[in-house]
Amino acid sequence: MEELTRRIADVVNTAGVENRQDLREYAIELLKEQTERSDAPSAPSKATNAGFNPLGIALLLGLVSLPLLLLFAPVGLAMFALAGVIGLWGLLATLFHR
Repeated sequence: MEELTRRIADVVNTAGVENRQDLREYAIELLKEQTERSDAPSAPSKATNAGFNPLGIALLLGLVSLPLLLLFAPVGLAMFALAGVIGLWGLLATLFHR
């Protein structure tokens, strides 16, 4: 395995500077394609809302609502209330998820 790695590294290193990154990526892709097995179990999928963090959204809304309280109070209050609701939702989701 180490000898094959050395040979591949030699080929990549002898290539021109402009081709080196492409060859490296190509070698990695070939290795991935050749070593994937169809009988291997797939990785478990995460929750559908894995990219949504209610606590983070609540913090951002809370920070944005504070200056708006001074400039335009009704909008600032509405955003602050929404931040509170989303923050509570995030806390409850965190507590009951585990």
